Amino acid sequence: MTLMAHDVQCIALRQLETALRLYSEREDYYSVTTLAGASEGVFGKLLEKRGDDTALGSRKEAASKIHKKCYEQDLPNRKDAGYHPNDVANFLKHGLFCGSTIMEFDAPEEAKDMLNRAIDNYHELTGLSYACNDPSSERDCNE
Repeated sequence: MTLMAHDVQCIALRQLETALRLYSEREDYYSVTTLAGASEGVFGKLLEKRGDDTALGSRKEAASKIHKKCYEQDLPNRKDAGYHPNDVANFLKHGLFCGSTIMEFDAPEEAKDMLNRAIDNYHELTGLSYACNDPSSERDCNE
């Protein structure tokens, strides 16, 4: 057994690249959502560690401001609203939603939403300043 060090940002980028390939081939939207969700989460944690906003955090803040302006009241909490952007990804990972093994959702749309969040987090984190295939990159993501 050979142990090697693996960079989590490179792993997340590989997951995102695979999700993008599957999505462009219109294949396996479930895997697109879980792969993009994993990369979105990793990039988000790295952003939070750096003190920056995540795509999900920015969307929640924008939704809250819009709701307050339109309805002159705070946005209902998650339980009252009945839906959270991670519900589908969590269902795909854990197999349950509100105690049920069945959930209705639009698989291509959920995949696209998760890809957008992952891409937004990646862009915010890196400024798209490097790619794994870039020889000048400090990271070697080809392992």
